[in-house]
Amino acid sequence: MKNSTWLLFIIVVLSGCNKTTPDFTVELVKSIKASESIHFKAVERAYYSNEPDTTVTPYEVWAVRTKSDSVKGGYVWVDNNYRPYNMIYENGNFYLAIPPKKMSILYPDFNEPFINETDWIDFFLKPDLFENLLKNRNVVLKDTVYNEHKSIYINIELPEKNKILKKYSFIIDKKTYNPLWSKYTQKTKDFTYYDELEFYDFEQNNVDLSSLKQRQEQVLKENPVELNGANSRASRLEKMLHPGDNAPLFKAKYYAGGKSFELNDFIGKNVIIVDFWYTHCHPCVKAMPSLDDLFRKYRNKGLKVFGINSVDNQPRSKKLLDNFLAKRDISYDIILASPEVDIMYKVNGYPTMYVVDKDGKIAYAEIGFEEESFNTLREKVEELLKK
Repeated sequence: MKNSTWLLFIIVVLSGCNKTTPDFTVELVKSIKASESIHFKAVERAYYSNEPDTTVTPYEVWAVRTKSDSVKGGYVWVDNNYRPYNMIYENGNFYLAIPPKKMSILYPDFNEPFINETDWIDFFLKPDLFENLLKNRNVVLKDTVYNEHKSIYINIELPEKNKILKKYSFIIDKKTYNPLWSKYTQKTKDFTYYDELEFYDFEQNNVDLSSLKQRQEQVLKENPVELNGANSRASRLEKMLHPGDNAPLFKAKYYAGGKSFELNDFIGKNVIIVDFWYTHCHPCVKAMPSLDDLFRKYRNKGLKVFGINSVDNQPRSKKLLDNFLAKRDISYDIILASPEVDIMYKVNGYPTMYVVDKDGKIAYAEIGFEEESFNTLREKVEELLKK
């Protein structure tokens, strides 16, 4: 998707900047500093210039500025309403609670954006970051109208670094100084990545921190934190099923036609690849052509490939899945499963791929997608098919 065609509005840029526009940034920073908390909802739309899909994710955000936190400057709770996940930040610790898997992952010393680099959360918690961003940069400010709101459009181009150009764009309501829209752009020689946010239901100074912390205690109780900390690829592989383990049997439904699917129907007859994936996962999408090529090459020699999807198997995401698959010529079967299947297969990242031999044993396990590791998977498949 090369153009931002999803927008339901037309941005009308008035000719030139009026005399009050430069003063707007001063008042904007003052407004940010005057608030102690913010609460808003947002819809994220992310896409690459060289790919056909736009991923759409709704969020709800609560942020409270606190003096005790030296890293981020406050307490943050973000609900990802697509999966659904709870993202909680407190005193340097970031908790990713995953209710479908009844677990949470702790990321200590967290200092990354919560949604994207223009999500307004870090700028609210530390207004000096935004103030400094406006200084000594290539900054353009223009009057504009956005959804009938008189606003200011701000575009900030950062100095190029390592042949990567970054731009931050915002539309700010002239009356309330609340963000209405933002866009993070990252341009390389091969492609441009766009990540847009539309903000709504924006509130200031109306967050109850004690209620959030009570909710945090309950969520982490229901979804215990996985200790043994490292989130390295090696440690994540260690947590997965291992070669020699029995492949868990499960029932699900075929995406095409909705008929019942049982893995056991193929044990003893086929070498099987089960690929756990979902539409919002960029490495998952990158892996699909390679999986499809492998299946087309060996399907007449006993190979089966099943794309297992439990994330998009919800009413709110079904249309997105339909649109996603309609754009692709995928020859292997997509299987709609429950989150329990991901748990059975100890999935802790996407994509997760397992090769199952004809005895129903795990023969190979892989997390993520890289050409080199996929070549190893391919070699394992070819080895098993020769037996």
